[in-house]
Amino acid sequence: MKTTKLLICAVAVAAAFAAVNAQGQNIPANFVDISPSLAVTGTIDNGSFIQEYPSGVSHFTDFDAICIEPSQTLSYGEALVYQVQDPSSLGNYDKISRLVGGYLASSQSAADAAAVQWAIWETTNETLSSPSLLDGNVRISTPISQSTAALANQYLANIYTYTPAAITYLANPTRQDVVTWNVIPEPGTAGLAALSALMMLRRRRR
Repeated sequence: MKTTKLLICAVAVAAAFAAVNAQGQNIPANFVDISPSLAVTGTIDNGSFIQEYPSGVSHFTDFDAICIEPSQTLSYGEALVYQVQDPSSLGNYDKISRLVGGYLASSQSAADAAAVQWAIWETTNETLSSPSLLDGNVRISTPISQSTAALANQYLANIYTYTPAAITYLANPTRQDVVTWNVIPEPGTAGLAALSALMMLRRRRR
């Protein structure tokens, strides 16, 4: 009986993964914290508003991600619903996937996480200057955070040396959009898993 329950559970999980991977599918997510991270003071609107941003990897209950929309907010412990989007519809998709790839190939320290976060914001939000976190409407503004700016600029300068990560684009109409690199199985893969589980169940019933 216990084995049968486990097999039925496997079928349900496989089917759920298949549904989640479909474009436009909703994914419930609980925002836990930002880790690894650094507090970085800067601006995303050419200095009209300067604040300290917790910068790094957004940790959700089921996946890690990086914010691509700093003008929106998230609250710790907040329950959200994200919608899977076609990643190729994301502006500068190639650069974002390469920056994520650069982070994953790094030591994944707090400094790397914060630098890649700001490099992605530079990629998605800069309109006034060439890619740099030292000028333009997206910039890091305090001396204490200049090491983060320098590392972010290094990521931007080396962007085409990084192997692109396979990212999933998750959007929410009122909260930060994010990209995650946690693998979501293809529908075909999940379907095969479900079929295998069903075949095992039938064999045990004989």
